[in-house]
Amino acid sequence: MKIRKISIKNFRGIKELDWSLPAAEIFCLIGKGDSSKSTILEALRYAFYPQWNPIFTDADFYQCKVDNGIVIEVTLGDLTPEFCSDQKYGHHQRGWDKATQKLTDESDDHLESVLTVRLTIGKELEPKWIVVTDRTPEGVLFKQADRAKVSVGLIGAFSEKQLSWAAGTALAKLTEAQSLNELLATASRTARTSLDADRLVTLKNFDAAAVKSEGIAKLLGVPVTTSYQAHLDLNSINLKAGGLALHDGDMPLRQLGLGSRRMLLCGIQQVGLDEGHITLFDEVEFGLEPHRISRLIKHVREDKRGQYFLTTHSPVVLRELTINELYVVHSKAGNVQIIAASSDSLKEHEVQGKIRSSAEAFLAKKVVVCEGATEVGFLRGFDDHQVGKGGDPFSYHGVALLNAGGAGNVKGLAKAFKGLCYDVAVLADADAPKLFSPVDEEELKKLKVNVYAWSDMLSLEERAFQDLPWPSVVTSLKLAQDDLKFPVYDNVRSKLQKDLDKDLNKWIESPELKTAIGRAAKDSGWFKDITRGDKWFATISPAFADPEFSKKDTAVKLASLWTWASDV
Repeated sequence: MKIRKISIKNFRGIKELDWSLPAAEIFCLIGKGDSSKSTILEALRYAFYPQWNPIFTDADFYQCKVDNGIVIEVTLGDLTPEFCSDQKYGHHQRGWDKATQKLTDESDDHLESVLTVRLTIGKELEPKWIVVTDRTPEGVLFKQADRAKVSVGLIGAFSEKQLSWAAGTALAKLTEAQSLNELLATASRTARTSLDADRLVTLKNFDAAAVKSEGIAKLLGVPVTTSYQAHLDLNSINLKAGGLALHDGDMPLRQLGLGSRRMLLCGIQQVGLDEGHITLFDEVEFGLEPHRISRLIKHVREDKRGQYFLTTHSPVVLRELTINELYVVHSKAGNVQIIAASSDSLKEHEVQGKIRSSAEAFLAKKVVVCEGATEVGFLRGFDDHQVGKGGDPFSYHGVALLNAGGAGNVKGLAKAFKGLCYDVAVLADADAPKLFSPVDEEELKKLKVNVYAWSDMLSLEERAFQDLPWPSVVTSLKLAQDDLKFPVYDNVRSKLQKDLDKDLNKWIESPELKTAIGRAAKDSGWFKDITRGDKWFATISPAFADPEFSKKDTAVKLASLWTWASDV
């Protein structure tokens, strides 16, 4: 069976979610932390919970408001004949149009037959599962045994139980159930008999205490049928299904590393369930090295009987998956939206290549598309500066700094991320209009992308050296010359075309000299990587305390970008 549609209301961090799924086997949910990716998996697990008594609390309700009941609806397709029979749920089938991803209340020949399962939890915290249609809103009970037949398994951070024969685990489903309870009861009796066989040695002291207890009983008039002795209480040692666990020799497999346990569970879920399965894999990268992530994703992709819902915060996982398998999750005030990375509206932006080259940014909430490494390093330094003043860092606001690798890539990247509903800003030079022009800037602004391009058609280095007070210019020159080992005098002299003292401490401030310094820094690449850009900002950061500098284009645009980043 396969999931076709998911609707969630008032469950944990989700106030409302409505997601119609394409016909596919792999759905990897990506996006910033706290966007409710894991909550979606938990909702699916509860919708098909294989036991009758899951425990809910007030904290499971959105904002703990128990007056607004939890409603989880999941529409299932690819139904088994048993579920379609009149003795089961045949009278409650609905129709699903795979092409339009629309649900109709009546099944039809050209539509896929589906069932909608609804789980509701009210303030009394009692779950209720029913199969519903619009024509029968009261529904019919969705039985515990049938929930188990859907074979939904969650592989999360704590997976030891899944390697035992506990109710609802994949191992329990693989086992002939009629022999399991008898086997465990026999094991309990055998443990009692084994202890009794060597009583004179192993229970000598315990039996002595029992004899004393017998004497006290007789003294107090408590009847004694035979004689008191120490024995195992069958009720206390009664083995449950969860007490039987998978071992490697004498070692229980729950002692395997986290990554190994999760990979094993994924394989058991796939290989052992003949009628298919729905596997929920939360944070698929936990405990796995990159080469094992690659192997796991290959294993998942080759399984055509199952349907997989994954979550990840790993760029490695993103690079292993295709664009058709990725879905971006956004949450705003509890309203959760899921966008397919393969949406038709995004095809012109070549999102697949951008995911592979810019994977980290897809895991953020906001993205600053920086023209190059200098801008990324410069903003990292700016971030440190703001934090030093008591501000919250970019990371707190879910902001990622993305190196576009050149002005010609800026617009395409910005449009791609905006198309996936990220908040996007651009920090770019204005000195190469053939690659990033004022027209491009206006086009992005119409899409509500904040664009910060330096005035007067200048690069970052040219703009900054024009704006900085002279002491900060001198410290920048010393950084390039003494720490970064650039021939600063030669670089600047070639741009100035005038006599210049070889001792930069004797240089006299002038607009002409500042212009030459800016061009030399740009053309010679003084700060053209992330580390050097970061160091440069740290060197000039005292300038931001200068009231005059705060009015300059460099400071004004950075302050505006910071306001955008900090705006929730």
